Amino acid sequence: MSVRMKMALAVMLSTAAVACGGSSTTAPTPTTVNATIDSGGFTPNQINISVGSTVMWTNKDTTAHSVVSDSGAFRSGTIAPGNQYSYAFASAGTFTYHDSSNPNMVGSVNVSGSTSPSPY
Repeated sequence: MSVRMKMALAVMLSTAAVACGGSSTTAPTPTTVNATIDSGGFTPNQINISVGSTVMWTNKDTTAHSVVSDSGAFRSGTIAPGNQYSYAFASAGTFTYHDSSNPNMVGSVNVSGSTSPSPY
């Protein structure tokens, strides 16, 4: 096979690989983000994660609190002092939340990424 034919074949194979998704990007790895609840509110009160990640809220106050999604996506129930609540975010979007006993305590979780399968 001539050098010219080898080069043409290499170009065709490279083009085909790219067209078929050969140069893919890696999806972010799901993580766990720790947040705290105390009399001052949620810390951090804005959390950025990727799809599949988990947020773990820990009540560091001396009174009970809760974490309630404004959209109804999740609801912790009562979190006693020293206890935790976690939620894994399976879809992208912005999830605002509050403490049911103190509606002025608010936060949000911004979830990026996609849950749709690759077309290739």
